[in-house]
Amino acid sequence: MPYIFAKVIYPPHKIDEVVKKIIEITSKYPPDPSLGELIVNASRMTEEGIVSQFIYQVKEGKFIEASNRMGRVISEFRTIEGIRYSIENWATAIEAYATIGMTPPE
Repeated sequence: MPYIFAKVIYPPHKIDEVVKKIIEITSKYPPDPSLGELIVNASRMTEEGIVSQFIYQVKEGKFIEASNRMGRVISEFRTIEGIRYSIENWATAIEAYATIGMTPPE
């Protein structure tokens, strides 16, 4: 099962605005267990600002739908000044090896 990593970085003085947006997004896009499962939701403070990382484990056959949904969700933050975000798609070792017609070593 592939993973979707989403990262949001924002200035500390925007915390209230970001939290308000999260509440709005959650009501607009409630969790959908049919697409996968949130396995990490973590934040830290850095010199760049506050960094929040989310990792979703996508269910078999749901990658395109889950990826599209993540894009819609994360783009909801675009109106917040100074916010940056990214989405990365990761494969498991088994999936990565399969793309080259091999199986991973034991």
